[in-house]
Amino acid sequence: MVTMNTKVKKIISKGVEELLSFPKSTTVRVISHYDADGITAAAVLCRALYRAGYDFHATLLKHPFKYELSKIKEEGNEFVIFSDMGSGQINLIREFGCKVVIIDHHQPINFENQMDSVTQINTNLLGIDGNYSASGASMSFLFAMEMNKDNIDLAVLALAGAIGDKQHLGGFRGVNKTIFEDAIKNHLVEVHKGKLKVLGGKLIDDISMSIDPYYIELSGNSEKVGSLLRDVGLDGRRKYEELTGEEIKKLHSYLLLRFIKNNIRPEIVDTIIADRLTSNYLPDDLERFSDVIDACGKSGETGLALSVCLGDMDLYERAKNVESKYREKILHHLLELEMGKLVEETNFQYFFSPEASIGSTLSGIVMNYFPYKNKPVFSLTKKDGEIHISCRGTKSMVNRGLDLGRIMKNLSKKLGGSGGGHKIAAGGAIKTEDNEAILKAINEELSS
Repeated sequence: MVTMNTKVKKIISKGVEELLSFPKSTTVRVISHYDADGITAAAVLCRALYRAGYDFHATLLKHPFKYELSKIKEEGNEFVIFSDMGSGQINLIREFGCKVVIIDHHQPINFENQMDSVTQINTNLLGIDGNYSASGASMSFLFAMEMNKDNIDLAVLALAGAIGDKQHLGGFRGVNKTIFEDAIKNHLVEVHKGKLKVLGGKLIDDISMSIDPYYIELSGNSEKVGSLLRDVGLDGRRKYEELTGEEIKKLHSYLLLRFIKNNIRPEIVDTIIADRLTSNYLPDDLERFSDVIDACGKSGETGLALSVCLGDMDLYERAKNVESKYREKILHHLLELEMGKLVEETNFQYFFSPEASIGSTLSGIVMNYFPYKNKPVFSLTKKDGEIHISCRGTKSMVNRGLDLGRIMKNLSKKLGGSGGGHKIAAGGAIKTEDNEAILKAINEELSS
């Protein structure tokens, strides 16, 4: 079973004790983020609450949070749990006038675990690396396990959430690794060695419709994919699982060589052919499931995504249809970026996204699968007098001092608005529509 050090166990136990001190007639309010990690985190908590005899009311939010939080504040809740968010909004949350538990892995703005009516369970306050070792879903799972050890089956959702935040790249670490090992021990997941990430259809579609991984010059071009598959002796109408061992080796070698030639980072190339996890609890492998949930969240179908994570797998086909349309939209914008809409500055790369909700997805894909420039990527979206930003870096940049969470906080102080996140990935909404002002401010922050 998952073991926690004394500091972690103490604060999680405190949060659980506070929850269980409330009568079962209490409806617990659950607020979480709208991406795969946030949705699975909410599902872990909701399922644990239901099993403990509590009713729950869940809402999934996207940036900016202030308006929605001000509405939730007026609801008259008795007990609220935030997951995968909250530490960056703690000043507003403290005004809720009820008991609040925050379970988060983003950089906090207040470095106390206990404040008035708020208990903050944040990785950054507990010596846990929230960038790579624990996600919102991971920490929510620790909370659920403290409630009842029978919640071990929720480890599957916790791992799907960590995968959604790309914390599986290079292998699970820290809290995630412990959860993974327990899931294996309890026969909750199964490992399939050395597999390509596919959609499950024809080879030609798996490659030409792929966005993660994104194949430069191949994604979005079925004609070229078909021609190249014929060149290596493969029929694009066949499925990946129908290939012989020798054919799989040939396909793998060809695709890996393309990534290397396109100057993709070695640590990303290593993830193209990787172990895939499956579970009897989910209809797809965990990475594919995470992609579907994330796409639903970012397509405004948060209720559908949460329902699936709460166990209504009859809705999964509908969720996959939403993901298919979302993938087509993302692919369209990636092709535009590949054709020249990605702008390179001295210290960073940037592009304008039509929607903030897809900007974070685009920036992550650009960072990983476009030729590596050793510069962070910024997505900018103008909306309602603000510029919404999503930015991504790499571990090597962070090791050299990059802290995108701090940069976003500084931008919000300088220009107004809100921002924060991790060192490697962050976002926010800055109160300006002046392109030159925001680009200049980003450059200055990166230079310093």
